[in-house]
Amino acid sequence: MAEVIGLGELLGRIGPGVTLVAVSKQQGPEKIEALYREGQRIFGENYVQELLGKWQELHGRLPGIEFHFIGRLQTNKVKALIPAVSVIHSVDSVRLLREIGRRAAEAGKTIRVYFQVNIDDEESKGGFPPGSLAELYGVLRECPSVRALGLMCIPDPERDPVSAFRRMVKLSQEHGTELGKGLSMGMSGDFETAIQEGSTVIRVGSLLFGERVRPS
Repeated sequence: MAEVIGLGELLGRIGPGVTLVAVSKQQGPEKIEALYREGQRIFGENYVQELLGKWQELHGRLPGIEFHFIGRLQTNKVKALIPAVSVIHSVDSVRLLREIGRRAAEAGKTIRVYFQVNIDDEESKGGFPPGSLAELYGVLRECPSVRALGLMCIPDPERDPVSAFRRMVKLSQEHGTELGKGLSMGMSGDFETAIQEGSTVIRVGSLLFGERVRPS
């Protein structure tokens, strides 16, 4: 059974200046509402249909609730996602960035994004190679309905995350003027390390919610 701590304790361990995204994938809307009543406003989802269902159920009666998309996003799902989401953490290709820009413009909405970096060069993960981020500068100028917040990563779980986090900080310093200065990095098992290394956004699920409710 995963360790579970209260929102207040977690916020105390996070400290000021770091944004908490409560990762609510495969958790019921009632659990989101309970955490909302304690003061949490930002929730992260990995699957488009699941996010849309929760947004449709909750946004009308929970003022100020915000959904962030943190999973792998296909371009053909962007149009449906745009009305329900405020931030996308997982932009991993120029094609996806352009589609977000196009659909956001059609909806008259600005979408904030993080660019996912494949910081440990894993074949199983999406993301931009660290050396390719400069190609995004011109594309962003073509997408006025997209606001760049910074970079995101999911380090290789088989390796010490400190090296990955430090390389992300260096990338942020190199590209921050163009791509945003935020760093979305750190999850339930390594968020304190990520914060120590410079993370500005952490994505925590099991520590807050416990085990996921997997579909039968």
